[in-house]
Amino acid sequence: MPKRHSRTPTTLQYALLGLLGRRSLTGYEILKRFTRSVVFFWHARQSQVYAALDRMEQLGLVSSRVEVQRQRPNRRHYTMTAAGRAALRNWLERETPVQPVKDEMLLRVFFSDPLPPHKVAASLLRHGMAHDRVRAEFEAIRSALEARYGPIGTTADRPLAFRYLVLEQGIRVERMYAEWCRWAAEALERIRDRSRSPTRSGADLIVSATE
Repeated sequence: MPKRHSRTPTTLQYALLGLLGRRSLTGYEILKRFTRSVVFFWHARQSQVYAALDRMEQLGLVSSRVEVQRQRPNRRHYTMTAAGRAALRNWLERETPVQPVKDEMLLRVFFSDPLPPHKVAASLLRHGMAHDRVRAEFEAIRSALEARYGPIGTTADRPLAFRYLVLEQGIRVERMYAEWCRWAAEALERIRDRSRSPTRSGADLIVSATE
């Protein structure tokens, strides 16, 4: 049976509408902006972005036109329609549900009791350094923005102000994650000299406070 598509836009499609909120863009320009901003907190492959744009046009959320070029490949320009603008605004005004956590590092640490503590600690420290590198990248972006636009924490540029809020959240999350990795590694140091035979308490799950 052919796959049926929902007429409700996906989160990726809403993200692409957001990128088209200020002006028309070519597919390449959309992808470039996506990989330099949105991808830091909403990942999608290039093929997914172009497939989403095609579906958005079918839904009437965007329109497109082809620019014929003689010396270069033709370019397709996308423009948000009135229906797309209404859909984006409706999505922005809805309450955002708390997203469930999917973090492979936390999953590994949760089940790491069969491993020697020093190996887990070393892995945590490496993971923390990776988060430090991401934080440094975000801070470099913030510095570049401030060098170009001035203090963005007090900017009167509305789009920049909202993008700054998300950038600052990324910096704080990466800093917190790196600090947690170092704290967890230090905590494991305290059990390195304990018995080599791990004890089992039976507490395999973190239960809710109401249970």
